[in-house]
Amino acid sequence: MGVVIVLALVAVLTALRTELPRTPGVMSDALGPENGEPVDDYLARAASSLRHDGEMVDDGELGDDGEDPATGADAHRWALVTAARPWSAAEAAAVVRSLPRVSGLYVQVPVDGVAMPVTGVTLAEPVSGESGREPVFDRGLDDVAHRLDAVIPTGPERPDGGQAPPDADRAAKAAALTAARIRSGEPAIIGLLARGTPAQLSNAAGRPSVRAVEALPPDAVWQRFAVRPLQPQQVDAAFPLPDDAPVPSA
Repeated sequence: MGVVIVLALVAVLTALRTELPRTPGVMSDALGPENGEPVDDYLARAASSLRHDGEMVDDGELGDDGEDPATGADAHRWALVTAARPWSAAEAAAVVRSLPRVSGLYVQVPVDGVAMPVTGVTLAEPVSGESGREPVFDRGLDDVAHRLDAVIPTGPERPDGGQAPPDADRAAKAAALTAARIRSGEPAIIGLLARGTPAQLSNAAGRPSVRAVEALPPDAVWQRFAVRPLQPQQVDAAFPLPDDAPVPSA
């Protein structure tokens, strides 16, 4: 029983992570609001990030997509595309149709009074025969659901005789609810990690279903920046959400 409890707690920490896997070390760049940042301030900051400054881009710092070096408006940048409300896979694919690359997907099922998990997964490019990204996003959602399946309810005791974290069962219930609603087809994509030029990203930002697009400087390198998705229920400031209501049954 002790081994099961330890593995379950590790699964909670792994499945409920809110950032894509990234290289250890100092992260000088970040996407998403700072903790406690007013949402209106973040939205303004995100909009201003799409205005290029004409700086030269170093080809060696462009990441791993083999793009040619460019300057100013032609420089490709990593960006967080935030949903005005959770998207389905088809809706998300329509938003980023004109962007050359989408490498991450963030999922959350909003529930009033419950701090539901935000889970991120890395995405591959469409395979041969796929004309768009909807199948890629469907696979990403399926990946999230399978990860959350690993978060099983835990017993009250630890191997050392102490008590398990008081929120372990709550976290497991929230994970199960998220997985169930994803499988039922409920829209759950709250953000995408994409790459494009400022013009391409600005075009995506102009869509009615997009809440914000925040771009990093063109020298930002894949897996060397943090991501903090803006959650749909964060309307005033980017504080942790209330977590005092019962978790609905899955």
